[in-house]
Amino acid sequence: MTKLDTILKEIEQQIPGFLSISVVGLDGLSIAVNCASDFDYETANAQFALVMKLLSKTANQLGKKSIDDFLVTTEHAYLLTRLVGDGSFWFGIAIDRNAGTLGNMRLVAKQFADEVWAAIPKRRK
Repeated sequence: MTKLDTILKEIEQQIPGFLSISVVGLDGLSIAVNCASDFDYETANAQFALVMKLLSKTANQLGKKSIDDFLVTTEHAYLLTRLVGDGSFWFGIAIDRNAGTLGNMRLVAKQFADEVWAAIPKRRK
C-alpha cells in the first residue's frame, strides 16, 4: 500500500457516512481511490475534472488566486472537491448526507490537503 492509499484510508476512518475518495489529475484520471460502496467514482471524476478546470479559470478571471473547495449536494450525498498543491491535482470526497455531516467532511478535507499533496508522486523535470 502506498502512502497515498494509507492517507485515503485514514480520511475514510474520520468521516462518518463515507462513500468514496479519489485523488485525480486535471485530466480526469484517478491516481488513488478508496471506495466503500458501489459509488461510480470513475464517471464522477471525469465530470468533475471539467468542473475543476472551469472553476480554476473563473477564480483567476475574478482575481481570486485559489478555490478552497467546491460542493455539490444531491438528495442522498455531499460531493466535495478540493484542489491541492499547485492545482494540478484535486481530491474528491463523497459521503451519505444522512450519515455524515458537511462540516466534518470540509474540516477533514482541509486538514489532509497538504498531506495528500505531499504524497502525490511528482514528475521530475
